Amino acid sequence: ASDVYKRQDKMKWGILATGNIAKKFASTINQMSKENEQLVAVGSRNIESAKAFAKEHDIPRYYDSYEALVKDQDVEAVYVATPNTLHYDNCRLCLEHGKHVLCEKPFTINDKQAQELYSLARDRHLFIMEGLWIWFLPLYDRLRSILQQGVIGEIKHISCQYGFVATGARKERKFNPALGGGALLDIGIYNLGFLRIVTGDEPQNVETQKVHINEYGTDDYSCLKLTYNDGCTAESVQTIGQELKRNARIEGTKGSIFLPDFQHAETMILEVEGKEPETIECPVDINGFEYEIREVSRCVKLGYCSSDVYTAKDSIALTRMMYDIRTSWSEADMKTVIIYASVHHNNTKKIVDAIADEYGVDIIDAAKITEKDLSGYDLIGFASGIYFGKMHQTVINFAEVNLPEDKDVFLICTYGGKPVFDSIKGIIKEKQGRIMGEFSCKGYDTFGPFKLIGGISKGHPDKNDLDNAKAFFKGLCK
Repeated sequence: ASDVYKRQDKMKWGILATGNIAKKFASTINQMSKENEQLVAVGSRNIESAKAFAKEHDIPRYYDSYEALVKDQDVEAVYVATPNTLHYDNCRLCLEHGKHVLCEKPFTINDKQAQELYSLARDRHLFIMEGLWIWFLPLYDRLRSILQQGVIGEIKHISCQYGFVATGARKERKFNPALGGGALLDIGIYNLGFLRIVTGDEPQNVETQKVHINEYGTDDYSCLKLTYNDGCTAESVQTIGQELKRNARIEGTKGSIFLPDFQHAETMILEVEGKEPETIECPVDINGFEYEIREVSRCVKLGYCSSDVYTAKDSIALTRMMYDIRTSWSEADMKTVIIYASVHHNNTKKIVDAIADEYGVDIIDAAKITEKDLSGYDLIGFASGIYFGKMHQTVINFAEVNLPEDKDVFLICTYGGKPVFDSIKGIIKEKQGRIMGEFSCKGYDTFGPFKLIGGISKGHPDKNDLDNAKAFFKGLCK
């Protein structure tokens, strides 16, 4: 192993942020001193918060910024405990300063960010892992063994639920979209993580049976139905707004397993046909966090860049699933219309149709319809090719007449020259609109006098153009 893998006698930890979860982590580390786990520094954006945290948890150094924390040469690994939307940037900061990382769940907001972090860790010969601590609980080692032995036969159905009530400032934090709020990201990760522990696989299909979006614009309740390739089905309920016991049940062809608390999992009841029910107890040593901490130290000592127990593949798959679920909610709830003008080769219409077919948005041909009430739409798009150096006049005229005030707007041009958007941006600004994104692609090749009026099409937009347009729109909806 290279020198970067040679850990010191003690794993010296820094903690990035000082919230409640960071306090639990610090308390756990302080009970693991005999295992060579040691807290050496804490960083916060508020120096008083860092100072108080350091005093409470007997940490020798504290800093008034995350940057200062990661520059501490004595810190070997960092526990990232910031709000969800900050995880990606904070993890990058740690890796770029040579620190191993344990990041509180959920790892990142989307799978692209997750993949980038695992890749960066490999490039830097550093370790990184998402802190899905339940994955490492001793009860789940026992559960995996029971399932692998076929004790309850073929798994047919799994159910799990988790719910609690948040009030006051805690409620605001839990639901704040700017912080990556919502029940799915906050606690649904436990449910979906549990289902992956049981099945060891990704579902073939995930269907939202019910979701409630609150006044903050995030989810406070959802019920998901998951279907797996072997025919097994699962139901997952996650909510912040009502108390639900964190229980789970696994039903097989020969028996069942009930967990009265699948998060703080220390007990399960095994029922097999023809036998008396058996209660299996696997108590934790401290509070459950100690197992993920031990996993970090084990992997760093072995020179791993990611865990071989809770793998990068597992983490990325769960991140992708939650992103796709949340995106589907946004697409379902966001009423969208695209106003377009398509001349010459219908290149713009091909782009608009691709988005409409994929996501079910409404479309309006500005050459045929000149007036339309758009007040009921959440998102409004304007699309055209280039026509005498700007977007088609019918689209500009339509925007002048029909665009309501205070709307989210996006722009599409099948030419590639973003300056053509200038002609419509002034209208959007006058009506206090917000431009959420701009997309352009090569609608045609142009030369000489054809540049201003349409050019000559040479296979564009192609499949790649259409896929990029759909990805652009999906990104607007997340």
